[in-house]
Amino acid sequence: MYYDKDLLKNKDKSIFRLILGVTFLVISVAWIIIKLTKNELIKPVDWFFSATFALNGLAYVFEGFGISIERFFGKAFVHIDNDSISIKLNVFKKEQKLYWQDIQSIYYKPYIFTFKMTNGTNVFPFTKFGNSCITEIKHMILKNADSKKIKYNLD
Repeated sequence: MYYDKDLLKNKDKSIFRLILGVTFLVISVAWIIIKLTKNELIKPVDWFFSATFALNGLAYVFEGFGISIERFFGKAFVHIDNDSISIKLNVFKKEQKLYWQDIQSIYYKPYIFTFKMTNGTNVFPFTKFGNSCITEIKHMILKNADSKKIKYNLD
């Protein structure tokens, strides 16, 4: 059995975020244009202010189109196969690989998976993800745990 879940899958499009992003971009450009039309000196603070609004605006525009900004920094995923479970919950965290042969038992409390291993315990909080995602993962873990005769409590 093989399961592959991209945790940064494109999100739903949002008109509100798109409008907010465009507004931030307009403000960032308008700030500099206003300074230029008044013949004022553009200070580093003005450039910083404008750049901050522009970056924020770009992030909201991408989110408005349904593109996760986190994708530009890395991957987040869950891979489950017959040999192992690979989990990377965040783009800034390291991938963790658990081999089925090392897993003694699996426990689930709302949004938290706990794997008791031969060499310790691994805890994975799935608090950022929806119920459908967690249900899919629980189902695949349950199938593999049954086939490998691993104790579990996935209530």
